[in-house]
Formats: sequence, C-alpha cells, structure tokens
Amino acid sequence: MLTACGPAGPERTLSEPPSPAKTGPALPLAPVEQPVDLAKFEADPCSLLTKEQVAAVVADPPDIVKPSRSLSSEDFGCRWNSGKSPVVSVLKPTREPKTLEALKNTSRRESGAIDPWTEVSIAGLPAAVFHEVPGPDNCDVGVAVTDSDMLIFSFHGNGSPSVYWDKDRCGGVLKTAEFVLGNLRNG
Repeated sequence: MLTACGPAGPERTLSEPPSPAKTGPALPLAPVEQPVDLAKFEADPCSLLTKEQVAAVVADPPDIVKPSRSLSSEDFGCRWNSGKSPVVSVLKPTREPKTLEALKNTSRRESGAIDPWTEVSIAGLPAAVFHEVPGPDNCDVGVAVTDSDMLIFSFHGNGSPSVYWDKDRCGGVLKTAEFVLGNLRNG
C-alpha cells in the first residue's frame, strides 16, 4: 500500500479560534457618549489590524492578505483581501450619510434596501448590523464613533472570509469592529 506524504499546509497563526465580539444593548445613536479619536485611522487605516487580528478576521495564516488603502468620492479607509476570500473593509464615509443616525433615516433604510437592521452597541458605542449588499455572504456594521462620523465595517463577496467566520459573517464583522475600535482607543 502506498501513501502520499506532502507538505502540510501553512501553519496557522492562531492556536485557537477568536472569541466572539462582546456586544451590548442598543444605545441612542446620538449623542455619542464615548467618542473615538480618529487621528490614527485618518493617518493610516491599514495599520489598525495587527497580524494576529488579520488572522482572526480575514485569513489564517495572514501572510496572503493584502491591505489596500481606499480613497474614493464616497469613502476613505482600508480593505483587506487574500484573493481567496471576500473583502474585509473598514471605511469612513466622506459624503452623506456620514453618521449612523443619518444612515438609519435614509431612503435606503426606509425602503428596506439595507435590512435587516439590528441596533446593538460595541465598545460602548452605538452600532447597527445591516446588509448593504443583499445575500448571505455579505454583512455590514455601522458604528457611531463621534457625533459627526461613523465607521462602516464589512465582509463582502463570495467565499469564506476566514476559517473562523464562514458560518457567521456578521460575527466576523463585529469582531473586526471590536479589534479596530480597541486599537484606536488604546494606541
């Protein structure tokens, strides 16, 4: 009997799956009681996830992930893509709606275009989980980070976003938000 021995796949960075994000009950969308300083985000949004965090939410091992800065007429931020999975992004809208409250009151929300809409809180901030692009492979989380700004965290596209979140896209997006918000607040 012959058996094939080949090289094992690349070794994972994480020794165990990441814990789920800690979310809480909905908070009023404005005013934001614990605003976040966005200076680090505006300076280099692609630096807001560590290698271990990229492994937890994009792809493990993270060596194949390529961050790219996004600057368009609609948003500014970073997108992480491994080429084999959906794009994980953190974006700040540069035109209306720029706040979570404004997004909630847009015609897209009123028409059901971004439903289901579920308000929660994360890291002490008001947030909403929604689906800007319909389909089971897409999920978005908007977080009110100041009274005049929100960040939108997304998983968009086909395929598994990571070995840890393929069955819970919104859980992966919430974990991305938790990491980025923690990194903005702690350094």
